[in-house]
Amino acid sequence: MSTKEMAYNIFNQLNEEQLEGFIALFGKFYPQTEQKTGEDEFKKLEAMIKPVPDFDYEKELEEWKKEKFGI
Repeated sequence: MSTKEMAYNIFNQLNEEQLEGFIALFGKFYPQTEQKTGEDEFKKLEAMIKPVPDFDYEKELEEWKKEKFGI
């Protein structure tokens, strides 16, 4: 039996009060980080957006051809 299976069996044997006590004790060793909402994460992504300079496809293609094939 794996460790996860043993832990699952132990949790299933605990009543609600015992489980709350375990969580309180466990929380001292592994404090929970604050819950972040999807909106918070989206704002972080938006903050990473940077303007992209204009891209001249034809010019880039011609430069690439010159480098690659000497055309």
